[in-house]
Amino acid sequence: MMKRFRLFLFIIHGMVGIGALVGGGSCIMNPTSPLGAPSSLLEGSPFTSYLIPGIVLFVFLGIGNCLGALIVFRNSWLKGFAEGILGFGLTVWIIVQVIVIDTIAFPHIVFFCIGVLQSASAIILLLKEKATLCEHLSKLRSKIRKA
Repeated sequence: MMKRFRLFLFIIHGMVGIGALVGGGSCIMNPTSPLGAPSSLLEGSPFTSYLIPGIVLFVFLGIGNCLGALIVFRNSWLKGFAEGILGFGLTVWIIVQVIVIDTIAFPHIVFFCIGVLQSASAIILLLKEKATLCEHLSKLRSKIRKA
């Protein structure tokens, strides 16, 4: 059961990560109209171009989810924390994006649900492992002292 769950999370991280790398990369390479998005969507926002949002998208959600996929694949004790951080980050990203562009499209709903799913997965993983941040930090501290 957990192997299938981990495979599912790996696929989700991979899809979100690759999509964010492509979207963020497009915003970085063409900050005035990435993938055909008009700059008029940014009116009323603190941004005059898609460059800063593109960098955040590329780094946090793109590279972050690719690292999250690796963490899940390796079955690291960090997977619950990675799920929580990345799921919460994706959820916040979508909420802010919808507020800034003042519209909701189908992909917003899909990625919001994925963010909530990742966050819920974090709770499941952390409860399953009966792990707390303090326990993991204590283990890490012990490893560092032994080295």
